Amino acid sequence: MDDRSARPHDQKPSNPAEDLPHGGDVRADARPGRSPRITRYVLRELFRPFVFFIVVLTGVIWLAQSLRVVDTVVASGQAAVVFLEFSVLLMPRVMGLVLPLAAFGAALYTINRLFAESEIVAMIAAGMSGLALARPIALFGGTVAAIAAVSSLWLEPNASTAFRDRLSDIRNDIAGALIVEGRFLHPAEGLTIFVRRNLGDDGMRGVFVHDRRDGDGVTYTAREAVLTAGEDGPRLVMLDGAAQRVEPGGGLSLLRFQSLVYDLGRFIDTARDRRRAPSERYFFELVAPTDEQLEGFARGRFVAEGHEQLSAPLYALTLPLVATAGILGAGFSRRGYGPRIAAALAAGAGLRLLGFLLKSATTANPALWPLMYAPPVLGALAALWVLDRGALLRRRRPPKIAEV
Repeated sequence: MDDRSARPHDQKPSNPAEDLPHGGDVRADARPGRSPRITRYVLRELFRPFVFFIVVLTGVIWLAQSLRVVDTVVASGQAAVVFLEFSVLLMPRVMGLVLPLAAFGAALYTINRLFAESEIVAMIAAGMSGLALARPIALFGGTVAAIAAVSSLWLEPNASTAFRDRLSDIRNDIAGALIVEGRFLHPAEGLTIFVRRNLGDDGMRGVFVHDRRDGDGVTYTAREAVLTAGEDGPRLVMLDGAAQRVEPGGGLSLLRFQSLVYDLGRFIDTARDRRRAPSERYFFELVAPTDEQLEGFARGRFVAEGHEQLSAPLYALTLPLVATAGILGAGFSRRGYGPRIAAALAAGAGLRLLGFLLKSATTANPALWPLMYAPPVLGALAALWVLDRGALLRRRRPPKIAEV
């Protein structure tokens, strides 16, 4: 007997799209790949792991970046608020590294969860293709890429300039270092200072100064000292002390003095005289620098830094697409998705590592700058091709007909 004859005439065939959260929107049910409800649902599911990965990765990378300024802050005798100031100025560069990685981790986690709980299977059964599933992922990645671009092209140069200016001020704050008593401080390269007691009004008692710029250096000790202002910078007037020097033959020369003026201004490099590093400049200054802007830096370093500012945010769009293609490209599987997750992780890490290698190559040869855009652009195109190819294979596969 024909199965169709046993079906009541008023019974309608089931539509898998009716199970999706479209709220009765006929147009959305007809084209589930363009449903704004599905897009909002996927974006909402991406948001929570994205915030989690941002918090975790920011803590790790920020800690690694901030360790390089701890020595300077401690050696200069600065307060904890100065370290917090440096930490804030480091955040734009940290976020430039974190945002693409957090987007990649959020997409990998979310797509794997939706697939494991058969939600994506229901979407595919409703007629949603692989490219349609990539729409909310691409929207999510594009939004993160836009935020990363603002950070890379504007926030990072400004924060880097403020960071280096503040660091120069701290290193040049010899007077601030002398205020701290009872600690050996290194406010400048080749200079060690110890003050046993601070008397206020720039007066000190029990002063030790070691200048090691020339050979073994000279050690000054004084019963008292006064910090004064000179034309070329601060001067330390030491009273009732001695200067000791180790001679080349191994002997020790000792000079006692009643008053000696030690010039501290020679240790100070004013911020206006320092060179601006490539990380302090904007994109349009870096890609075609003049000889005056280079200030002795290699041209390749400028060009590589400029195109890194523009190409790095693209990974925030590419890596989530790579994660989606890695899990969905081969279709549904009952054997788990561990190997697919591992392959997606390897592909994402490989793309980012290739980007760093191409930046190094551009530093050596500025003419190679177009290659810096190849990993994010080709990676995104390859991910879309995998998703589209997987959808075509599913559509071309002939349905199985059960034998009666």
